[in-house]
Amino acid sequence: MIGGDKYFGQARADLVSIVRELARRQDVQQRLAEGKSRASEFERPDFVWYELLLSFSTMGNSRGKHGLIDNPENFSRVQFKALELLGSTEARIKQLRAVLQAAKVRMPAKKAEWLSAAFDRIASMGGPLAAKEQLQKSDARKGMIQFWREFDGIGEKYSRNIMMDVYHPEFRDSIAIDARIKRISKAHGLSFKSYEDAEQFFLGIAKEVGIEGWELDRMMYRFGNEFSKPMTAN
Repeated sequence: MIGGDKYFGQARADLVSIVRELARRQDVQQRLAEGKSRASEFERPDFVWYELLLSFSTMGNSRGKHGLIDNPENFSRVQFKALELLGSTEARIKQLRAVLQAAKVRMPAKKAEWLSAAFDRIASMGGPLAAKEQLQKSDARKGMIQFWREFDGIGEKYSRNIMMDVYHPEFRDSIAIDARIKRISKAHGLSFKSYEDAEQFFLGIAKEVGIEGWELDRMMYRFGNEFSKPMTAN
């Protein structure tokens, strides 16, 4: 069962009202347009490896992206080709751990192990380009989610969020449930039995307002404080 019974209808109404107000704002529309422009990143031949680096750099704290992805020196040391040259698993893990730590990425030791395992998996597919081709051959949305779930450290959220980040057509009616959405839910007296229940609830909000699930997800990420307003009294 979803939500606190007597609050459920009111919470939905409050959220619909907030989303409608946000959807009309020019600053919100501008941020959504910027997000949609990232669709071109799906053209990267190293898309799978790049997105794993990006995901782990932001997991737990988005500031890690600045130290890893946005830092040319650090980023160059974790490129797939650079790691190939190291030759051994031990050397790769050592370099990954050192770079992640220098970039101030959270849990550098654990993520170095995850990335090393991902490196081996991608290498077994034939390299980054072949891995991307395998992703593209996956059976639509469900198959793509399963593709990402095969990588250590990638769960329900990131298996959706990776493809949402590039505004992929199969993921425009998706919500990546995470701590921010759980905070919004709690603020409105809502709880959910499962990830799927939460996603379907918020997709229903998006449908009622007439926007994509992707657009609602990005609104909750970029304008989360706007969603934590107290509920209207009955």
